[in-house]
Amino acid sequence: MASVKSLLCALALVVVTGQAQTQTSPQSTAAPQAAPTPDPAITQIRKSVAFIKLRCRNGNQEVDVRGTGFFVFYPDSRLGATGGFGYLVTNRHVALCWNDLGQPMQVESISITLNRNQPDGDNFAQEGFLNQHGNAPWIVPQDASVDLAAIPLLPDTNQFDLKVISVSMFASSELLKQREIVEGEPVFFAGFFYQFPGTKRMEPIVRQGILAMMPSEKIPFVDISERLYLADLHAFGGNSGSPVFINLSGYHNGSMMLGQDYRLLGVVNGEVTEDENFNLELTTTVLRGKGRANSGVSTIVPADEVRALLDDPRLQKLRDDRFINPRAGLR
Repeated sequence: MASVKSLLCALALVVVTGQAQTQTSPQSTAAPQAAPTPDPAITQIRKSVAFIKLRCRNGNQEVDVRGTGFFVFYPDSRLGATGGFGYLVTNRHVALCWNDLGQPMQVESISITLNRNQPDGDNFAQEGFLNQHGNAPWIVPQDASVDLAAIPLLPDTNQFDLKVISVSMFASSELLKQREIVEGEPVFFAGFFYQFPGTKRMEPIVRQGILAMMPSEKIPFVDISERLYLADLHAFGGNSGSPVFINLSGYHNGSMMLGQDYRLLGVVNGEVTEDENFNLELTTTVLRGKGRANSGVSTIVPADEVRALLDDPRLQKLRDDRFINPRAGLR
């Protein structure tokens, strides 16, 4: 297992800057080489996620919890036209290691797993601790009904096979309304697959379904009413924190948009389960080794809530401090 320093950037403020690079070379009459073909969109989305592992204690019982996180780029013009900050985003109930009663457990350690660009032998997957003796310094929304958490964190993309989702890719409620997005639209997510997370390589699973409900009211969820989307999208243990995407191209608002326009719709945070009497109940989707009957309906925290968390004054202060003290949060 790698040390945290070899795997991750500083846990405080992570700065991302884009710099133009120029090269000079002798003139040649040979035909120019074609630019590398970009990965398919689904492949890029699979590369945006990390597997999160927590070792927690619930009274005298030790519990292993698995979830998913993804990386977001928050632009800041003070760092230049392509500069900004990186964050790891997941659910509050993953980050705080909730038990089945919706109460946080004591976190004894937390780590994430990513794929390297170059293997160590034949092994691409690499796990590293965010904290070997406790939890990471997550920032959660002031509104307890919003099931999200974030920390300033971005691994070295030169070292890790990683894609970052820019906030410009968020499907805000305003954009969904403009495009006349309604129930029935295809959606999909990438996340942790506990039956086979991968041995030599981290292997996120991709699952597809349709947007099932976009209610204007909050939905009761683990004793807290939340603003959520519902999707006919089968999620299960370990999928909590998975990014959910929607393709806004096609025929919308009286016009046809060709190609692909994938946007972040939100974050998986639960599933609708049913008991032997076919009673439905909303539950979280962290993996604790407890089986439930899954109805196939999943709950999604809207992207608007992710943006609101990244705009939170506490995270904004960390960004501002970067310019008051240029060394703040950097190693």
